[in-house]
Amino acid sequence: MNNKYKIVKTKTGKSKKIVVKGVKKVLYKKDGSNKLYVATKGKMMNIVKYKKMKMKGGDDGMEQTAGGKKRRRRKSPKSR
Repeated sequence: MNNKYKIVKTKTGKSKKIVVKGVKKVLYKKDGSNKLYVATKGKMMNIVKYKKMKMKGGDDGMEQTAGGKKRRRRKSPKSR
């Protein structure tokens, strides 16, 4: 990231996050502007553009489609 972007903070001092398609993203702001940005693949992208891209379904090579965590099923207790 570059120094011209700063993390947006909440009143309590925590970094502000937004959820887009189930993914939490930290919000950034450019110096001297009110536009919000997110970091994606090492680049900063306008939050409006990012949301549109994700909602449209066109991933532009940004979305990971495989290699997710597998959930384990809990074994039911055996009755005797």
